[in-house]
Amino acid sequence: MAALKTSILQLTLLACILALCFLSLSATTIYGRTQKKSTKPATPGGNRNSTRPSPHGGHRNSTKPAKPTKSKPTKPTKPTKPVKPTKPEKPVNGTTPANDDDLIERINSNHTIGWKATKYDRFENVTIGYLRDSLFGLSLLPNDPDTPTIEGEVRVQLPASFDARTAWPRCVLPIRDQQSCGACWAFSSAYVLAQRLCVATGAKSYVTLSPEYQVDCDTLQRGCQGGYLSSTWKFLTNTGTVPDACVPYVSGRRTSAGASQACPSQCKDGSALRFYKAKSASYIRGVDQIKIAIMTYGSVQVGFTVYRDFMSYKSGVYKHVSTTALGGHAVALIGWGTENGTPYWIGANSWSANWGERGYFRIALGSNESGIESQVYAGIPVV
Repeated sequence: MAALKTSILQLTLLACILALCFLSLSATTIYGRTQKKSTKPATPGGNRNSTRPSPHGGHRNSTKPAKPTKSKPTKPTKPTKPVKPTKPEKPVNGTTPANDDDLIERINSNHTIGWKATKYDRFENVTIGYLRDSLFGLSLLPNDPDTPTIEGEVRVQLPASFDARTAWPRCVLPIRDQQSCGACWAFSSAYVLAQRLCVATGAKSYVTLSPEYQVDCDTLQRGCQGGYLSSTWKFLTNTGTVPDACVPYVSGRRTSAGASQACPSQCKDGSALRFYKAKSASYIRGVDQIKIAIMTYGSVQVGFTVYRDFMSYKSGVYKHVSTTALGGHAVALIGWGTENGTPYWIGANSWSANWGERGYFRIALGSNESGIESQVYAGIPVV
């Protein structure tokens, strides 16, 4: 009985051993297939799927390296058009036409100049010689010692801009046309005295004064061939002038006062002459003193050199480009301002409202452009 139990126990133990061997063999087979399916033996150089030494150095990835992209070159910014070089000005003489297409084109194509030019019908078929004789006869002389000078340091704060047209809108005077007579000295002084009278009376006395009376009657001047600013104000202080309606303007090339038209003793309609005078007149020196005079009393009269390109002025802040001087000219300064960092004076011309900026112009301030800050006069009106 004991021997039988021992045999059963041995058979049971043997069956267990055989079962364990079978399980071990099955696991090995399954494991080997899985390994074979998932990975290959590592190569001597390391894992092929991760990195492998490149024959050119470095590592080769499982994916091909990206080709370098060729970036499109950036287009260079177009440079601004170069400023055309200033050509030498053509020599002129008395028979040279006043309008110069080449000069106008040079000005308009150079964007650094700061102003624009155009051709005017009034100067068509006109020669330089004619203009010198008929329009630009103003004599730019040093100040007469008999005329008091206003100068010196200014201690008040001056505004950055001022315009008599907006400061005294009821005292804006019409732009006149001197036509073919060089009476700018009479037109500008009549403008200044009339505006100052209007300002002084609070616009109660608004009158356009007669330049013709000065042309006909001021014997110290040269009529349509020009004049002198200091003499103009002596005449307006001692004699004065009359309303324009009393002695209207007559354009013409007269050589001196009374040469073609006698000094009138009565108005055109036969009524008595009524005079408007200045009680005093002064020569004004210095930019700040000029500004104070304008903003306190009204416009001032200035004389300056006219260069050939000034006739073609259309807009902007004028600085002469031409080197050909034609003579002297007188206008009224009515204010000042700044454009694109360039300070300027505002002038009222007497070449009609079809010229320039509706008869006005702007000219560089502070640099005595064309001598415009050297000949400055004005008077205080009798109220």
